[in-house]
Amino acid sequence: MNLEAHYEEYTQIKSLKDKNQSHQLVRKLIGKISSNFPKDNSYSLAWFTAALIDSEKKWFVVKLLEKVNPVPKSLFDDLVLAALMEHDPSFNRWFIEPCIKSFGKEQVTAKIMQFASHPQVVENQGVNKVMYWVPRTAL
Repeated sequence: MNLEAHYEEYTQIKSLKDKNQSHQLVRKLIGKISSNFPKDNSYSLAWFTAALIDSEKKWFVVKLLEKVNPVPKSLFDDLVLAALMEHDPSFNRWFIEPCIKSFGKEQVTAKIMQFASHPQVVENQGVNKVMYWVPRTAL
């Protein structure tokens, strides 16, 4: 699975002027990728890890992870950290919800507390922003 090529296709689809067509094509692409989601492919998982710190690619990752259950354990730390680093408190929920659904609120809360003293998390007030969503996310 060439995730970079899928990401490029995703960005092209998202830029279509016909938003209805764009939405339908994104759903089809995400469905295709999620049905072949790499559970233990180290190359693909490394691509996701790098994408989660990219300001544009991270949205492709969360869109895809909406359809993947369970989230691979190897992405758990990266997703929680991405949620804690997200500046917009409305958007950090997209990183934390798949984690809660896959690992539960207790594990997610424990992981959040592990990252609580990370300098960028402190600067971003990430713990407060993310902890808002933890009790509000259905399992």
